[in-house]
Amino acid sequence: MDFTSKDLDQLLHKGISLDGLLLQLDRFIQQTFPIRLEKPCTPGDGILILTPTECHSYMEKFEREGQLQRILKFVPASGAASRMFKHLYDYSPDKVSDLTEEFIVQFERFPFIHELRANMQAAGLSLDECIANDNWDIIFDRILKPDGLHYDSQLKGMVLFHAYNSGMRTAFEEHLHEAVAYGRQADGKSNLHFTIAPQNIDLVRRFLEKKTEEMPYENFGISYSAQAEHTDTLALKKDNTPLRNAQGELIFRPAGHGALVHNLQLLDADIIFIKNIDNVCHETHRKDSDFYKKVIAGLLLHLKQEVARHLHAINSESPAALEDALEFIQHWFQPGLPIGTDRAGLLQYAKLRLDRPLRVCGMVRNEGEPGGGPFWVKMADGHISKQIIEKAQVDLSDNHQAKILAGSTHFNPVDIVCSIKKSDGTNYKLENYIDHSTGFVSEKFMEGQVVKALELPGLWNGSMALWNTVFVEVPISTFNPVKTVNDLLRPRHQQG
Repeated sequence: MDFTSKDLDQLLHKGISLDGLLLQLDRFIQQTFPIRLEKPCTPGDGILILTPTECHSYMEKFEREGQLQRILKFVPASGAASRMFKHLYDYSPDKVSDLTEEFIVQFERFPFIHELRANMQAAGLSLDECIANDNWDIIFDRILKPDGLHYDSQLKGMVLFHAYNSGMRTAFEEHLHEAVAYGRQADGKSNLHFTIAPQNIDLVRRFLEKKTEEMPYENFGISYSAQAEHTDTLALKKDNTPLRNAQGELIFRPAGHGALVHNLQLLDADIIFIKNIDNVCHETHRKDSDFYKKVIAGLLLHLKQEVARHLHAINSESPAALEDALEFIQHWFQPGLPIGTDRAGLLQYAKLRLDRPLRVCGMVRNEGEPGGGPFWVKMADGHISKQIIEKAQVDLSDNHQAKILAGSTHFNPVDIVCSIKKSDGTNYKLENYIDHSTGFVSEKFMEGQVVKALELPGLWNGSMALWNTVFVEVPISTFNPVKTVNDLLRPRHQQG
């Protein structure tokens, strides 16, 4: 495949090497494969069920030791609100969907109604009259359009989610309050990092500066980053040739949230909580969520300390150190041992298996919510590994694979706490722990035609595939996503 000097200049501007682009194309055409599921992770077989005593012990460990370390909350927050309001577009009183009907019937329970009323009054319109006369087309326009709340183009984090006696809160604000609840360090500082589309960073920064000024007794350290351009992937036509625009330029597109592993790589923190922007609840219902964040963080601390202890014992050639380390690895991270390996090989295996990034992931019982699930997966080298798998990664035409997928008892609510630091205080090179074969090709409509788009391995899927992973059951009350605006009607988004 030939590229022009103009193409090479474009690649240079984006920070993509020609070798990197060719590798990308190779993965498009040859090296992405469906995941091979062995079986679902279930309680006692890949999913840890903690007793109440263990939960309190890990929670207390985090409260005692964790806050002496640098804690950070990492929130992917570039998503737009437009999909939340999808069912309000093209409204017709002659054809009302179930979601739209629920929205209308429950309308006065939504927290943004007060802002909408003020906006309409300023424009010489009466919200109450529109409701009385069933002028929902006018109401929906004011919710969605630029002269109203502009929610069709707003960031999801900027939408008003919850009502309080003292006022309303957006999802961004709820993350601030959560960070204080379980992420405040011993020095009183609560650190957050938001990944935002580059054109929105200044907007969000100004918004959160104003909101933190309204919390004068708290000390926040807030940072931002955008998905790096060098992680964008090339769009291909069906014949695997590059798609170009009218000016003859190569067309790239963002490669999914898996690109954010590069943002994660740059963070300086000992304990990192990862949580989606829309997974927040009303503060009056947050007790379980806050408690279990501390539980899984306490377990992370325990495991991190045990890893360090085993590595030290191995390096010191302590008696039975290798046997103890292998038992620890098999119990927590990786069952089985390399067959036919001598003691020197097992020693090297133990060091490599222990010395890598670590994550503890909360898993909730599957009650029909969307999200990836925990599975035992057969890796390329033949060993079995615990992974978070999305439906799109599985070959559903294979009846056996589809049956295993359907048998999952739990799913991942993106409730993750992780450690990306080595014992010397430097960060692991996270690129080395990605399973690149788990990227996949999807179809998109661009430039008037259907094209192929390479999706990088997801941030908590293939991008963390080679991390040490522990799955822990947490209650469904800790998972409160807002995928459609109607989800704000659920009890845990209402004042308790």
